[in-house]
Amino acid sequence: MELLKIQGVSLRIHPTFLLVLLLYGVLGLAAQALLVFALVVAHELAHLMTARAYGYKVVGLELFPFGGAAYCDDLFEGRKLEESVVALAGPAFNVVLLFAAQALRWQGIWTGELADDFVRYNVWLAAFNLIPVLPLDGGRVVRALCVEGFGFVRTTKFLAWAGKWLGVLFALYGILLWGRGKFSEGPLTFIILGGFFWVAGSKEISSAHITFLRQLTRKKEELLKKGLMRSRWLTVQKNTPLVRIVEEFTPDRYAMVSLTNEEMGQDKILTETDVVEGMLREGIRFPVGKL
Repeated sequence: MELLKIQGVSLRIHPTFLLVLLLYGVLGLAAQALLVFALVVAHELAHLMTARAYGYKVVGLELFPFGGAAYCDDLFEGRKLEESVVALAGPAFNVVLLFAAQALRWQGIWTGELADDFVRYNVWLAAFNLIPVLPLDGGRVVRALCVEGFGFVRTTKFLAWAGKWLGVLFALYGILLWGRGKFSEGPLTFIILGGFFWVAGSKEISSAHITFLRQLTRKKEELLKKGLMRSRWLTVQKNTPLVRIVEEFTPDRYAMVSLTNEEMGQDKILTETDVVEGMLREGIRFPVGKL
């Protein structure tokens, strides 16, 4: 649901966020829920401002119960430096808020339950978002660091499935606490977290191939514009399906594919563009040797 639009950036709230606000309101925790909402917005704005500092055009911001996602016209997913810095900007901002609030508490300037909650929620948001699974910031850092070795799609799917199964564990733990008669914000938070991880992880998996194809298109445009780009070599056998090769491509390096013959000598060389266009034309299971 789109809430508002500021300077060309649409702010959307995922339905699960509204559900959290409603449930916490029923439990008499509306003030705490609104504080978390404000901190999540600040967390995501830190991502947004960092992405803009890199020159990326941010077009949308979607808020989830315990995090969010920024959407850009330009793609930085999988780029080692850019995605890592943008991902870490959110937790880093929470750490800054944490130390600022803690300094005020030590001086006796800001005290009381709100100050305690402010510090606790910032600690929680910073630490929680650094868990190395998608869709969290920690998962995005791990993807940026591992994509060159394992490929964008494969790395995204692995980290997203890890996030989904972590969500299952959270939900089961929440149900266990609830079954013991501890119905409060604790079990409720874990159950909602489970649903959040499952939904967001599924979204990451379903969009991985689309995002990757967009990356390949932008990479070709970047190569034509700049006239050069770092490259990497892949050596494959003729019967290798095109999809296996494409999943090895990375966002910031142009691939050259060397085909081997029966004697393991070099048969021919294909460019990344040849492979992608062949896959779109012939299908994902088409053997590369027939291109």
